[in-house]
Amino acid sequence: MDRVIAFALRRRVLVVVMLLAVLVAGGVSFANLNIEAYPDPVPPLVDVVTQWPGQSAEEIERYVTIPIEVALASIPHVTAVRTSSLFGLSDVKVQFTYDYTYEEAEQKVLNHLTQLPPLPGNITPGISPESPTGEIYRYRLVGPPGFSLTDLKTLEDWVVERRFRAVPGLTTPLIFRWPRKYRQRPGVRRASW
Repeated sequence: MDRVIAFALRRRVLVVVMLLAVLVAGGVSFANLNIEAYPDPVPPLVDVVTQWPGQSAEEIERYVTIPIEVALASIPHVTAVRTSSLFGLSDVKVQFTYDYTYEEAEQKVLNHLTQLPPLPGNITPGISPESPTGEIYRYRLVGPPGFSLTDLKTLEDWVVERRFRAVPGLTTPLIFRWPRKYRQRPGVRRASW
């Protein structure tokens, strides 16, 4: 240790130049540092979502999920392909290694999706927006005692769905529904003067 101190005292100019070089390198590194409010330390994950309303989970799996999974499994540097098939919805998650950025991984997936044979019903798969918290949110609407299913469905159609559509950053609220008709029957007594 005494030799290092003696060397630093004898070569003061060299030590000051080395100090300045380290400070400049640190300043440049700090300026190029990627700082995010919520950093995402995981490797790129591309989420392919396909909607085919009215189809069962088995049909979605057979005709949508498996062809997409097979097409995307051949992409280089893919570590995992995870799938989920629900009623009317196919979700394929493709996990990459750190060799690609998110944009490069997304481009690879888009390139392979364009080579996909046509899916039934002219449906087209889409990529979910980049977000570490971007997921499918499932909810259940429960009303007070005395609310019928028709009342809950009306509440969902006219209140809940409109509020979901007003949320910024929400891509498309997919609400599973059955055909619904609203009828107004005029009363004969009300119509008479």
